[in-house]
Amino acid sequence: MLNKLTVKNRTYSLPIFLPDATLGVVRGLSSKQVEQAGIRGVVINTYHLMDRPGTKVLEKAGGIEKLMNWSGLTASDSGGFQLFSLIHKNPKLGRITDEGVVLYSGESRQRKTLFTPEKSIQVQFAIGADIMICLDDFSPIKASPKRLQQSVKRTISWAKRCKKEFDKQCKKRKLTSKNRPLLFAVVQGHQNQELRRHCAEELIRLGFDGYGLGGWPFHDDGSFDYEISQLVADITPDDKPRFALGVGKPENIVKLRAMGYDIFDCVLPTRDARHQRLYVFQDKLEKLDFSQPTKKWYKFLYLDRSKHSTDFSPIDPHCDCEACQNHTRAYLHHLFKAKDNLTLQLASQHNLRFYARLIAKLSS
Repeated sequence: MLNKLTVKNRTYSLPIFLPDATLGVVRGLSSKQVEQAGIRGVVINTYHLMDRPGTKVLEKAGGIEKLMNWSGLTASDSGGFQLFSLIHKNPKLGRITDEGVVLYSGESRQRKTLFTPEKSIQVQFAIGADIMICLDDFSPIKASPKRLQQSVKRTISWAKRCKKEFDKQCKKRKLTSKNRPLLFAVVQGHQNQELRRHCAEELIRLGFDGYGLGGWPFHDDGSFDYEISQLVADITPDDKPRFALGVGKPENIVKLRAMGYDIFDCVLPTRDARHQRLYVFQDKLEKLDFSQPTKKWYKFLYLDRSKHSTDFSPIDPHCDCEACQNHTRAYLHHLFKAKDNLTLQLASQHNLRFYARLIAKLSS
């Protein structure tokens, strides 16, 4: 596993966790508050930023980092998963072809647009991300063997087109190996080990700066698919960073870090905070032992429960976030009941601080 990542003349220690900042904002928090929580990078959404504020605004602003006043790492997803989800929920809104993703303005299909691998890279350059992801054809969960093979074939083909457009954009912008962004490719194939191997081999042959764990990483019963995660780690180069795309439960991060994954992203810490679910370590961080998989080393605190109305202890007595240092469980319970926005900020900061402390523990 790697311990550092250098991009655009800046170096970041690994592993690193990137919370969701879909539209250039971690919901409810300023960039300064995110930074104060110990977070060193965010992941942003290519498809949504293309829609708003749009590429013209992003380029005029000098990129998303300047627009949101963020000094840390930015990774832009390709937009592929969002498009897949959109079409999966309502096939009338689009279809996936070898050329790219066809999108319709609505079920009446009055306006049609085509989102191609080239377009994805062009938008990501307008965003100005440090890490860019190739557009991939997300392997459907219950796909037929033919559809699964098609997914892998498209992913490889699109990765080749993405790399060609990436090189073209670097040349156009006169970027060197030191100040250019990094380009990652995504390994698809769902639970078919043969297809996963084939996908990885072809992507490695093309040559990328890093590789991502693609697809749905869960079994039908909801348990995490550690076997496929290990396989992808084994078949990708050790000298290239591995991105566990969308992986973010604390226990998943710990196990995948041991496998050799370096970058993680997830919506969970801030989403859970908005639903009054906070993360608490069971003991002081230095005393925790992650090597015992059956031992639960953290718990959830549900602030909506009435027992917290008279609990004047901090969320986590060992945490140094603003909420834990200055407020009690009773106060946050009261704020949630009062539906005041301050509680969302404090809860989000706490959960992000939990993740930042976890990552620091894994770095030591």
